[in-house]
Amino acid sequence: MDILKLKAFLVCCEEMNYTKASVRLFISRQALSQMIRSLETELGTTLFSNFRNRLSLTASGETVRNYAEELTHTYESMLMEIGSVQGMTLRLGISSSLLPFFTPELPSYLEEFETAHPELPLELLSLTTDQTIEKVLSGELNAAILVMMDCDIPGIAADTIFRFPLGVTFAGTHRFSQKEQISIEDLSGEKCIVWGSPELIMRPLYDALQKAGVQISMEVIPSAKTAFYLMENENRVMIEYTYPNTRQLQVEQNCPLAGNAFSWNLALIRKTQENALPLTLLKNFLVAKYEYNTICRNFIPVS
Repeated sequence: MDILKLKAFLVCCEEMNYTKASVRLFISRQALSQMIRSLETELGTTLFSNFRNRLSLTASGETVRNYAEELTHTYESMLMEIGSVQGMTLRLGISSSLLPFFTPELPSYLEEFETAHPELPLELLSLTTDQTIEKVLSGELNAAILVMMDCDIPGIAADTIFRFPLGVTFAGTHRFSQKEQISIEDLSGEKCIVWGSPELIMRPLYDALQKAGVQISMEVIPSAKTAFYLMENENRVMIEYTYPNTRQLQVEQNCPLAGNAFSWNLALIRKTQENALPLTLLKNFLVAKYEYNTICRNFIPVS
């Protein structure tokens, strides 16, 4: 349906006079009458009644007006959103905790996205998890990719790309090496490595520890390499995700935490009022990639 006909129809509804409506539309009265007749033919109904030279809407006209207002508003919103996307560069923060161990595939996926969507070039910035959240909130970044549990940050919306069961990783010499599963209480007194402020990215676990009265030390480590070094040489416990075949690893081991009660999400975060269209494209692209990724298929995703 021609959106211009609907807009002309709505002006006629406001003026209830073809002459006044044609002046507002900068077209002739004859051209306006032809547009309305064409719309009536397309819809198979009469929109206006002209009793004693007084224009009024028919019952069908009232129905069409209700829908026309919604359709034209949606159309104009679409045009505004398209205009805001054109020439836009997506400034995207990547948490340094993701590379190179958590998701080494991510850089190649982002390159593929740029190839598929040349109209949306990416400007990538590697930051700590806390810095990505800070810069998304300040508007310096359009979005960021990081790992977190449930998002409970005011002003931030999070879209999950992939969900993993939460787990802990530790050196083969650690006391946890004899366990098949680790409870929250088992963490008591441990020196734990985390990827960002626990009250921000690990709120469900943070609250559960507080409720259980379990005291642990949490140190935010921005570098994955540093985290592995501390785990192997200073007997630290790294809170991350559960992955398979860990018993085959020579140095570290991994166990699920609290019976897979918590999930660890690879997420795309943005300000709640940020333009969602290009970010939805990016999120959907990455979701498809990770769903079919061989490594991710070895995990048991959290439903």
